[in-house]
Amino acid sequence: MLASPDPSAVEAPDAVDSTLAVRTARRNRFVSGCQQLLALGLVLAALTPAARTITMDVRPASPAGGGEHGAAYLQAAKVPTAPVDPKVTEYSLTAPAGARLAPGALRASSRRTTTGGQQLTSDAVPVVGYGAVGVTWQHGVEVADDALAVDVRTFDDGAWSGWAEVPYHDDHGPDPDSVEARNARPGTEPLFVGEVDQVQVRVATDAAAPADMKLAVVDPGEATSTARELPEIDTAEGDEAADATESSEGDLSLRAAVAAPKPKIFSRAQWGADERMRDAPSLHYYEVHAGFVHHTVSSNDYSRDQVPGMIRSIYAYHVNGNGWSDIGYNFLVDRFGRIWEGRFGGIDRAVVGAHTLGYNDNAFAMSAIGNFETARPSRAMLRAYGRLFAWKLGLHGVSAGDGRQYVTSRYFKAINGHRDAGSTACPGINLYRRIDRIRTLASETQQGWAGRELESSLVGTQRPDVVLRRAVDGKVFIRPIVPTDTGYRLGAKVSTGLALPGAELILKAGDWDLDGYGDLVTKDAGVLWLLRGIGKGRFAAPTRLATGFGRVTKLAAVGDFTGDGRPDLMGQPDGGSMMIYPGNGRTGLKKAFAAYSSIQGRKQIPIGRWDADGAPDSLIRTRSELILYYGNGPGGFTKKKSLALPVRGYDWMLGTADVDLGGHSDLIARTAATGELWVIPGSRDGFKAPVAISGDTTGFDMIG
Repeated sequence: MLASPDPSAVEAPDAVDSTLAVRTARRNRFVSGCQQLLALGLVLAALTPAARTITMDVRPASPAGGGEHGAAYLQAAKVPTAPVDPKVTEYSLTAPAGARLAPGALRASSRRTTTGGQQLTSDAVPVVGYGAVGVTWQHGVEVADDALAVDVRTFDDGAWSGWAEVPYHDDHGPDPDSVEARNARPGTEPLFVGEVDQVQVRVATDAAAPADMKLAVVDPGEATSTARELPEIDTAEGDEAADATESSEGDLSLRAAVAAPKPKIFSRAQWGADERMRDAPSLHYYEVHAGFVHHTVSSNDYSRDQVPGMIRSIYAYHVNGNGWSDIGYNFLVDRFGRIWEGRFGGIDRAVVGAHTLGYNDNAFAMSAIGNFETARPSRAMLRAYGRLFAWKLGLHGVSAGDGRQYVTSRYFKAINGHRDAGSTACPGINLYRRIDRIRTLASETQQGWAGRELESSLVGTQRPDVVLRRAVDGKVFIRPIVPTDTGYRLGAKVSTGLALPGAELILKAGDWDLDGYGDLVTKDAGVLWLLRGIGKGRFAAPTRLATGFGRVTKLAAVGDFTGDGRPDLMGQPDGGSMMIYPGNGRTGLKKAFAAYSSIQGRKQIPIGRWDADGAPDSLIRTRSELILYYGNGPGGFTKKKSLALPVRGYDWMLGTADVDLGGHSDLIARTAATGELWVIPGSRDGFKAPVAISGDTTGFDMIG
């Protein structure tokens, strides 16, 4: 620690001339030799005051298991009982572009270097509470992360600490083409300096310093009243069976998989979020294809009770310093393994954050509170990552072990470190080395996960089958699709034992009751009935699922749209929006919610996972074309696309699982004039040429 009796003392110019060059060299050494950096961290940890200034420790964070207070205490948190107002105080270090400030308005000394760069050293400014600091600059000014270095030191108990790096990376923030990015200010990460008296920063650039550079000092605010509470959000709630007589009541289940442990999450209210701060109109949703692991680059020796204030500081800096809509991360996790809700909008929905530049629309992120360049993540933290990622990915139809998910512009694994998407050290070498462990934990947690494919076969064959109802008596038969040398043929009829002459609609519903056999759902006079498969194409007696569907059109069984491990229905009431009716097994349906606005068209055709995001999609047939609607799990449909496929002349078009075993859902179509059947193989780029299925279906309706 460097002692100085004068809080405003500025280091001599010779001491900072080579700051940027040294910083760049150090980053290069980090990439090729992490052990050297860890050794340096040990030295710095020994030299840095531990209690109330910047922490540079390398010891592992304490695990959350055990302890004198027991498991309930370890899961609980001391939280504010009302919103808390954090405060961001900004000090101008450079003038805005084209502007002149009054003498004394700038709170920094400046000089040019012999190499054309610039050195800035701020005044010593006060810190209130468990403080955090960061540096931002003018919107639209791009600075490469190796062209700028920011350091901070603190003054406390009459002495200055040594200088420590304030991390900056140019690939943090909202996507450039988003509404949120229009007023965003680039800047460093917020660095926690603790309960100190004053703080000072120095900036080294290899060219002129960015315009309108400001030092932001964050006071997290102080709660007027607190309580010790368990996590407010329990994602296991709603799993209990709903009353069988209620057609569309009950809560939306947030289950990721049949047997997956459900994470418990502290809500925004529990860290004291002031919802007036965020920019509510810019909230938007898209899709979840993958998850990213981040770290906050904060100190590692924080207490349990300090976590809500730390999150408020990050929130305040992101909103009032960076100019973002809200806190950038979707979730945060502390060293005790407690998960905290980040960005507003619903933990189970595909809320677009500002965490991984260029990839926010198709991913979510959880940031570990701490600096994992210098500390190792606790077991509790890793377990929390496994639970959260398993659940969140499963909600959106993504297997945690998937090695190929398309995210905005390229392929990623389902679980990644931030550095996999950009030139950044995030989430720190020690946490990044544990990404494989997180993938394993998440994959193990997703036991029972069955993807989002359409039901393939009711008789147990590898390829799909077609279900036919004979017009004269309503008897239902199954005919497998059998490959031949030139195409396909219909196999021998399998009697189901069903006669359904009065059914208005018959749907292949997938494994509705999760017993391992495919099931059917029928609609008759507005009542939905479940016909449970019992194997070999046979079915049990019908049980009533729901009423009130007489005026619901385009009804279809879309697979597991909500991500709770059960198949769901989707349909559109007359004059209303397209709705999701979440399945609840034999007990009926859970509460419906809107998937999209009103959709024009004749019929909805479930198509399974059309694209690479893992969530089910649907086709809407109009008079002349097919419109593909991209699914977003609980978020509903997000966009649509016209597919170049002539549909006139077909009386039946059904979505089916992978007939040609090409890795993609297909269509089965029937020519109205001749009764000919066709497999129309699908791909993510569209459809291939139809392939004939031989076999007579005259006098039969096809069931989808």
